[in-house]
Amino acid sequence: MTDYPFERTNQIYPAGSVLEVRAFGVIRHYGIATGYGTVIHASRRFGRVGETDMAAFSQGGAVTLIPYSHHMDGSAIVARARLKKGQRYNVMINNCEHFITWVLEGKGRSPQLGPLDGRRLSRE
Repeated sequence: MTDYPFERTNQIYPAGSVLEVRAFGVIRHYGIATGYGTVIHASRRFGRVGETDMAAFSQGGAVTLIPYSHHMDGSAIVARARLKKGQRYNVMINNCEHFITWVLEGKGRSPQLGPLDGRRLSRE
């Protein structure tokens, strides 16, 4: 076994890429690729925002690259995502979608939650 996450994955996504994994066919889990074989994501399983290898992020599921355009380059997106590392997970106000939208847009929102989104009405 190697100490380098990029040697344990078959696909290295560019820094700042938004990745998606589906759970139970309907729930979408999102993360930000670092460009080194790791992913930064808000995880219910770990209870916080953390950086894990691709296997821990995907849990055996298929990883999908979500296309988007942004004015920041990939390394700036990764740096912004790392600012949230250690932040506690909460499905209603700080889930993986809140995390991704905060990194990319500066506002944490969760379209999957719809009207149940705890941050929907906040000014954040």
